[in-house]
Order: sequence, then structure tokens, then C-alpha cells
Amino acid sequence: MSFLGGAECSTAGNPLTQFTKHVQDDKSLQRDRLVGRGPGGMQEGMRSRGMMGGQDQMMDEFSQQPGQLPGASPQPFAMEQLRRELDQFQNAPQRTGSPGWAAEFDAGEHARMEAAFNGSQGPMMNAPAGFNPAEFARFQQQSRTGMPQAAHPAVASAPSPMLAGYQRPMGYMGMGGGMGMMHQNFGPMAMHQQQPAEAVTQDKGKGRMVELDDENWEAQFAEMETADTRTLDDAANAAMEAELNELDRSVPTTTTTAIEENFDAFENVWQRVQAEAAVNRKFAEGETDFNIDENLHMGDMGDWDGFETLNTRFRNPQLGEYLFEEDNVFQNVNNPFEEGVKIMREGGNLSLAALAFEAAVQKDPQHVQAWTMLGTAQAQNEKELPAIRALEQALKIDAGNLDALMGLAVSYTNEGYDSTAYRTLERWLSVKYPQIIDPKDVSEDADLGFTDRQLLHDRVTDLFIQAAQLSPSGEQMDPDVQVGLGVLFYCAEEYDKAVDCFSAALASTESGTTNQQEQLHLLWNRLGATLANSGRSEEAIEAYEQALNINPNFVRARYNLGVSCINIGCYPEAAQHLLGALSMHRVVEQEGRERAREIIGGEGGIADEQLERMLHVSQNQSTNLYDTLRRVCQALSPITSPKNTMASVTGAQIIARTLRDLGVTVIFGIVGIPVVEIAEEAINLGIRFVAFRNEQACSYAASVYGYMTGRPGVCLVVGGPGVLHTLAGIGNATANNFPLLVLAGSAETTAITKGAFQELDAISFLTPHTKLAVRASSLDFIPGAVKNAYRTCWYGRPGPTFVDLPADIIQGRAAADHCRQLLPPPETMRVAAPPKASGDPALILKAAQLLKTAQAPLLVVGKGAAYARAEAQLRRLVDRTGLPFLPTPMGKGVLPDSHARNVSSARSAALKHADVVLVLGARLNWILHFGEPPKWSPTAKIIQVDLCAEEIGRNAGAAELGIVGDISLVVDQLVAALANWRYAPVAGDAGAADKTFLDVLDASIEKNTKAAAQAANRPTPTDAPMTYQRAFHLIKSTLDELSHPAGGDGGVVYVSEGANTMDISRSIFSVEHPRQRLDAGTYATMGVGMGYIAAAHEAYNALPGAGAAAGGSGASTPKKIVAFEGDSAFGFSAMEIETLARYRIPALIFVVNNSGIYHGDTTSAAEWTALQDQTAQNDTKASADGTRGLRSTSLLYETRYEMLATMCGGRGFFVRTEEELVAATRQGFASEQVTVVNVIVEPGIGKKIGFAWQNNSEREPQAKL
Repeated sequence: MSFLGGAECSTAGNPLTQFTKHVQDDKSLQRDRLVGRGPGGMQEGMRSRGMMGGQDQMMDEFSQQPGQLPGASPQPFAMEQLRRELDQFQNAPQRTGSPGWAAEFDAGEHARMEAAFNGSQGPMMNAPAGFNPAEFARFQQQSRTGMPQAAHPAVASAPSPMLAGYQRPMGYMGMGGGMGMMHQNFGPMAMHQQQPAEAVTQDKGKGRMVELDDENWEAQFAEMETADTRTLDDAANAAMEAELNELDRSVPTTTTTAIEENFDAFENVWQRVQAEAAVNRKFAEGETDFNIDENLHMGDMGDWDGFETLNTRFRNPQLGEYLFEEDNVFQNVNNPFEEGVKIMREGGNLSLAALAFEAAVQKDPQHVQAWTMLGTAQAQNEKELPAIRALEQALKIDAGNLDALMGLAVSYTNEGYDSTAYRTLERWLSVKYPQIIDPKDVSEDADLGFTDRQLLHDRVTDLFIQAAQLSPSGEQMDPDVQVGLGVLFYCAEEYDKAVDCFSAALASTESGTTNQQEQLHLLWNRLGATLANSGRSEEAIEAYEQALNINPNFVRARYNLGVSCINIGCYPEAAQHLLGALSMHRVVEQEGRERAREIIGGEGGIADEQLERMLHVSQNQSTNLYDTLRRVCQALSPITSPKNTMASVTGAQIIARTLRDLGVTVIFGIVGIPVVEIAEEAINLGIRFVAFRNEQACSYAASVYGYMTGRPGVCLVVGGPGVLHTLAGIGNATANNFPLLVLAGSAETTAITKGAFQELDAISFLTPHTKLAVRASSLDFIPGAVKNAYRTCWYGRPGPTFVDLPADIIQGRAAADHCRQLLPPPETMRVAAPPKASGDPALILKAAQLLKTAQAPLLVVGKGAAYARAEAQLRRLVDRTGLPFLPTPMGKGVLPDSHARNVSSARSAALKHADVVLVLGARLNWILHFGEPPKWSPTAKIIQVDLCAEEIGRNAGAAELGIVGDISLVVDQLVAALANWRYAPVAGDAGAADKTFLDVLDASIEKNTKAAAQAANRPTPTDAPMTYQRAFHLIKSTLDELSHPAGGDGGVVYVSEGANTMDISRSIFSVEHPRQRLDAGTYATMGVGMGYIAAAHEAYNALPGAGAAAGGSGASTPKKIVAFEGDSAFGFSAMEIETLARYRIPALIFVVNNSGIYHGDTTSAAEWTALQDQTAQNDTKASADGTRGLRSTSLLYETRYEMLATMCGGRGFFVRTEEELVAATRQGFASEQVTVVNVIVEPGIGKKIGFAWQNNSEREPQAKL
């Protein structure tokens, strides 16, 4: 399809759709479309969604005002809606209009239409006079004569829906050339198109479409001229006067409307609407002597070179000369061009910059650069038509101006002048790459039919591809060529290719016009518009935010941001962005006085009234922002309408918006009064809220989400007991250094110390356990407190922070005049990623020297390296040096388990024999035996690399060798310092005369691998339960068939908890990618599994591109979450199965069931029941015959955990045999529902409870050699 054709139309499918491109205001390339999917698959604008329902009368009247602004000439009706209406009726059967649709087009629409037509319309072909209501009434009558009598009353009594878009004037779309004469034919033509099933001529029987050649056009207008004009004049004037009276009634006074009193942005809108009514009255009372024959004779087709049926041909846009502001604050400035350039370079107000460039070209009409900059400023300021006029003038002076040519090509595309855009791009190419196309061979400015237009598009695209092939690939490609290609692919709706082109232009290191620093915001905006129009609004929003980070005053990007919010249904946020854009148009009026006086020079010599007039923009107004804001107002419900949300704001809304502006996309929590209001507001803003059954589980989820994504996880809970339960997750985040922000409700500030409901001094309670604990004591304090807590938990060594939110603060309201202070602009709330520090160069050299001289060097890779996203740097270090590495349990995957230098299977031998150990992102705690003998060599030199200095020298670490810095940067430094050195093991370096360190490790690996294989491959005897090793081997073999670990960016994320289950599965299941294995961690916390499953799903699968954020590799392949749960660990949070089912998280959960903690009591149900009876009867006293009753480690015998899943609508499998386990694994992996596989394993009766990580000072006596 073309830009304007809509999703249902091809380029050649609807000639009328192509025709309307000349009279429609469509900013497709640099804005989103304001269309949704309507009934029957057609596109519909927001206005066609239905009646406004419960909106109050004032909001209703405001929403229906026309779109002109004071000071602007009345414009002919804009044709924005015409394209949609033609799309709707092109192939659709005749339908009965819905009441909401019909209500949009009440009788007042005709009067507003007439008012818009009455008055001067600018240059028109042979039409210097205005068009009065009487003549337009003839136009209306002519339209009605084509309306079938059988139409539904709701539709038949309403004006044509094609007129719905007239509120958006074409802005100074000069009606010269052939454009002006099209107005009178739109009525009859639209009726033909609207009702294809009815006769449109007076033929008997079934009518047919009349081909409107010159003769038929004359007949149509002859009929118009014979109409009874006197009656129509009176009716039209009466209708128009009634409508103006309605406008007077709808305009509020300065003392009766909450919007005016409480929100100055809406006040300004109302004032403009009121002024608009006065303007319309002025023109309605103007001259009425317009004569169709003398001024607009539609039968004269000579200037159109034929109008053959509907095979329309188009000419270039004829927009007339640029319209200057009469009074300009820069008119007496010596060098206004330099002033304008300075404003643009500093990212200043675009309206002020445009005034400067206007003054520059008035001083020197041949100043081509000033004309170019004027066009650029107007385009960025959401004023496309003035931009085109200015850029066209630049080309008249210098036809080879590359900047003007590229800017014009984009603007023509936005306005629907596709053919002209293609020719302009061709001209640009001929200037920059004459070897591709000689300037003499460019296409002539001739009229083109639809087929020719497509051929031209294809030809120009091929030429740009040739130009792209002249440049090297990768970062050296010509960015300007990529932009041109992006525009061409966009026109062809090849959005993926267009995205690639704009992305390539952004990535290019070559210097071009379009990727200079002052132009980068335009590239980001074009990328965002392409993403948005391809249905990827969330990604588009990120691109627009990049543009606004570069230039906060970029009006068009802010407008686009608002439209993307509309597209995803976030109407309050859309209104906020649109108001922000409007404020930028008004900033000259509001904040420009001092700047103006500075430009003019001094305080004296100019009155305030004259200064205001010089700062007021009257000629080049843009109604687009106002029109879109009206649409947003119509879409808002009474509760969330601007009148309510803008008049006051609650604490809950401030909190939710603060989180949204910080970039939070998901909150984990449990609601209750009063925090439920925060959760609801967050959901309304598009933030995902995952509601758990227990605060421990949700706090675990939030903490590990921060680890996987690299940004803080957010947890929302109630006060008192909720905070106490959350302490488990807070402690887990502290021990594991996960960034976690906890928000909790609390008692009202006035009830503190009175024994209020669930009262807890949470600040005193949590201060020892968090990096920051703070109370939001007022509404003003909320944004700063939440932002500071968010930053603190992320910066430095990550950890938990806490914000206490009293009930009266959450439920409190702030007046409108205070709203802006409470809600700072979103771009000021974003917290940049923590800064990274390099290591001390001297210590880097010392570490490199130690590694080079070591006989048995070893790298230890911890989860800190995974959090730091240091996988690429570590892979480079190991591949270049050949150093062996040992990952910690959650360090698995930073380097692939399959790597030849992975010595996980020789862990004990590696630690015992290594003489120089480089510890990266791991602490010398219990997991690494504190770095001490006997597990470590007593002579080992340990080099710690850590983010925080307090970790350096801890336990066996050498303080003089430790390096403080970001792991990725430190590893890069080490790679540079080691240069081409590679580890070359020497015999005897591990204590054995004939073996090297690597030989010792390889021998240990072979031995341990063989033992593990024997245990895994040992078949399960008949009627006997499976062993842990055999069960995990069968699961691994099956999963590897379904999703190989090394494939892509990893298809499985493993979660594991439970002593035996976690330890044994860790060594069996290989991990090839970082952050794809989660376990109980440093705190050895049991009960984390269900929360971790939910967090992994949110990090990798829930949102578009989530996998890329968590994986860090740019990939976003959905992941299957596979959990291995010991039956004891599973019980901590087993009811969260309902949470997983509720959010459709298709996790595959294996509950490894041995009916006990560490081990079970028996292998038969009868024996276990006997032990149960003994306990119930208090018969547990031990005797010479042995113990009696259930032990402290006992759990219910073979509990049917899988039934939790089936109870919640998921799938459950109870398996005893190998065949059942394999089958359940296959089915569970393919399932789209949460699945629990209850695996019965050997109980391990009589085995001693041991802890593999524990250092025992007292050992069991052993025989000696």
C-alpha cells in the first residue's frame, strides 16, 4: 500500500485514495497513524470509536470545536478524514451506521463546514474571491442528491462522513494549480464511492458509476447553477449562525471552568477555541457575492491535461510563497541567521529559531542556508507546509542543495506527494552520486499515473541500492544513502527494511548530512515513526525518547510520543505529551520576553504590548497538535479525562508515574489497602503488575529480575506483616547483590505511635538491612524519594532499598497548580546506567605479570561477572590466553560449559593446585571455602576483582593485589596487558614431576565424568525408584533433543533449589549462555523457585524485546523456564503455582520427591503410615530396637504435588518409571500451560546428612596408609 492507502488498499487499488494525497495532512514518516482497527477490518480514526458517553457537557463541547487558531486565515476543509472514508467504502457492503458513528456528524457539522469555507482562501486558480455560504450550500445540496433514499435514518440525516476531517485545515495549503478546482467534485464523488450498491444516476434499475469526463462535469455544474439559491442561502446562514451561537455557549469564562482555573495549558486551548469562534463569525458576516461561473469554472480542464475517468494524474504541489510574521523580534538584529543557528545548536525553542531565520531571509532573500535552516526548524516544529515552502525556496536559489533536497523528500512523503518525493530523492542522488545517475537523466516534473509512479519508485530504489553498494559495508556505509533508502522502503511498506536502513544510518561512523550530531534526533525520530507504523509502538517510544534525550525541544518527536501512547491505549500519557508539545509552541509567548529583550538590546524602547506582538506566531500556525489532543480527550473516560486528571493528582498517581518515568515495566507484589491504588494506577499506565500469594515469593522475584535485566526490580507490598515477609527477599538481595526497590504502605502519618492498623516502624526495622530506607512524608517528596531509592539500589554494589508510603500520602491529592512540580518531565526522571570504573593501571600490570609467571593459573568466574555483562570480554581473555576457568554455581554460562578450558568437573583439584587465582565477580565466602586451606593451596596468590573496595582483601584475598573496577573494563585491561601471551603449562607445576597443571585437571575431569556417567547410565531396577542422577540424565537427554543448549541464544532458563536437587542438577545440566541458571544463591535461600520462575518469564518472554534486555546479546528468543524443585523447597511457595497459571506462564517444573528433607524415611506407604501412627500416638521414644516415629526431616509420603497444577488449570504428571518421565518431559516442554512433573526418587534412607560446601574442623577417623 502507499502511505495513505491504509492497511486494506494497494497503491493501484483505489485511485481516489491516491488522489486525496494532495489535500490530506498526513505525517506518516515522522508520526504515527491515529487509526485503529474497526468493524469489518476497515481502518477508523479515533473519532469513529463511538459516542463519548458520560463525558460532561463542557468536555463534549470542547472536543467538538474546529481546529483553527486565532490569527490564522480560515482554511478550506482539510481532507485528512477523506482517505479513511474512501477506504471504508471502497469494497465494503452497505452498512447501517452505529449510533455513536452517526452522532459524530450532527447538523452543526454543516454549519462549521460553511464557516470554514466562507472567506479568502488564498491563491486559487482563477478564483480571487471568497467562497460564501450560499455557494457552499449548493455544494451540500449537490452532495445530497446523490444520497440514496434507502439509507439508514441515522446516516441519511447526517452530513457525509467524508467531511469529518475538515476540522484540520490544510494550514496554508495554497489552492493554486489544479488543487482548488477539486472542491466541488468531492461531494458527488464521495457519494458514488460511499454507496456503490445504489444508483447514482437516474437510470431505472441498477445504476452504475458515471465516468466524469469534461462533458459530465459541465452537466453536474449546470445542475448546481440552476438550484434555488435564495432558500439555500437563508438556510445556510441560519445554520451557521446557530452553530456560532453554540460555540459562544461552549466557550467557558475564566471563572466557571475547573480546567481554566487549574491547568493553564487547557485554559490556553479554550481561549484559542473562543477566538476561533470570533474569527468564524467575522468571515460568516463577510461578502457573499461569490460567483461560481466567474471564479471556479470546473468545466475548464485544459490546465489539467485531461481528467480521464478516475485514472487521475497529479502535478507537483503548489503551495505558494512562504508567509512571514509581520512583526519579528529579530528584524532589527544584525545577524539573525547566527542567532537562529545558535538556538538550533543549543536545542532551543524551534519557534524562536524560525523567527530568526525568517528575519535572515528577509534581510537577504538569496541566503540559501537560511532558507534551508528555516525549513528544517519548521519541520521539527510540527509545521510541515511552511517547511516545504522554505525548502523549495532554498532549491530555487541552489538546485543542488543536498540538505534541502533530502529534507524536502521527507516532507513531501509526509504530506503524501509520493511522486515528487521520489523525483526529489533522484535529484539528490544525481547531485551526490553523478556516477550513478547523471543530473541530465533525472525524471522530468511530468504528471504520472499510478503505474508510472510505481515504476519511478522502483527505479529510484534501484539507483539508491547501487549507491549503497559503492560504500563499504558495516559502519563505513554512507548514512545519507541509507536514509534515502529508508524513505523509499517506507513508501513501499517494507518496514523491516526501512528500520534496517535508519538503524544503519545511526550506526554509521562515516560523516554525512543526516548523522551529524545536530541531526541525530531526526534519525531517531524517523526510526521511531517507522517502528510505530509497523505496529511496534513500544519500540517506537524508545526511539522517540532517544530523540528527546538529544533535543528535548524536538516538538515532532514529542508529538509522536503522544501518538504512540494513543496507539497502545495510554490516553492520559498521550495528553501529557501533547500538552508538552503545545507548551513548546507557546514557550516563545510564555518565557521568551527576557530573551527577546536581550536580542533587541536593553529594557527601554519597546512596550510590553509590542513585544508580545513580535513574539506571537500568527501566520504559520499548526492545528495538528490541538486536533490530536481533542481526539485524546474524546477517548478518555470521565474518570481519566484531562478535566479530572489534570485538575488534581493523587499520591498513587504520582508514584505510578514516577515508576513509569524511571523506566519500570513490571512490578511484583501483593496488594492491600492502601497500596492497591498504586498498583491500579501502574496498570493503567501500561506497567505489568504480577500479583503473588506471598510477599516472600514476590520479593524473591523482584530481586532476581534485577539480576537478569541489569536494572532494579520493583516490589510493592502492604505494611506491617507484609514488610516482615518481604524481609526474606531483602536479605536475599543483600547477600546476592541484586538491585531491588521495595515500596510498602504504612499507617497514616497522623496515627504513628498510636497503635494503628498493621503499624510498624519500617524505617528503623529495615535500615540495617538496606542501602537506603526512607519515608515519603509529603506528595512533593515522592518523585525524589522514589528516584533516589531506585538509583541507590542500582549504583555501587547493588542491593535493596526501601520507600515507606503512608496511607494519607498515597491517597492524598494535590491541586492543579502544584501538579507540574509534582510530576517533572519524564526525560528528567530517567536514571542512567551506573558509571563504570577501570582498574588501577599499576595493579593491572602486576596482575598480568603474576599470571604470566604462574605455573598453575586459574580464573574463577562468579555471578558478578554475569551481572556485569562481561561474557564477551571473558571469552576473549580465555580464548587468547588458554587459561583454565572455574565458574561458581550462578557463574555458569558466562563462559560456555562446553568450553575446553572449563574445569568445573575438577573443582577440587583446580582449587587445591592453583598458585595464582584471578577471582572475577565472586566473593571468597562459603561457596569458595573462603579461599583458605585445605580446599585451597596455602601458597596461592588470590587476585580479587570487585566493584567495591570493601571486598578486596576479605578472608584469604590479598589486599595489595585486589583490583576495584567494573569487571568488563578490568578484563579488557588485562587482555591488553597480557598482549600475545598464552599459558604454556610445564611438567611439575602441579606437584607431579611428569604432569602439568592441565594434565592434573584433565585426569580429575575424566575420573569424575566417568563416575557421573556410570551413575547416570545405570538403569533403574524394576519396582525401584529412580536415583537423582538417573532422573536428571533422562530429563537432560530429552531436553537437549528439544532445545540444544548451544543453539541460538539458549532456549532454556534453569531454576534450581533444594539441597540434593540443586547440587546434583548443577553438575548435570550444562549452561551455554549467561544468566540462564538461577539457584538458591549466596544466601542458600529455599523457597525462591516459584518467584524466580515468574521473574525469568518477565525478563525473557513477557514484553517485546525482553529477552534482548536480559540476555544482553541483542537476541530475544523466547525461553522455556525449567525448574528443578526439591519437594521441601517447593513447599515454601507452592501456591504460587496459581500465580503462574493466572499469568499463563508455561513453566515446566520437576518436583523431585523423596518424601523428606535431605532424605525420606521409608520406601513403602505401609511403613510410613506406621511411623505416622507412632508420632500421632506420641510413641517416639528410641529404644535398643531403633528410632520410632516420623523424623524431623519427614514429609508426607509421595505427596501428589502435580495436582496443584491441574487444580489451577495446568498440567500435572505423576511419574515413577523412566518411560513416564521421558513422556512427561516431552509433553511438559511443549505445553503452553504451567506443568508440574512429580518425580518419585529414592528416599536415601540411612544416608548421612552432609553439606558438600561445609568445612569441617572435626573429621571422621579414617584408616591411614
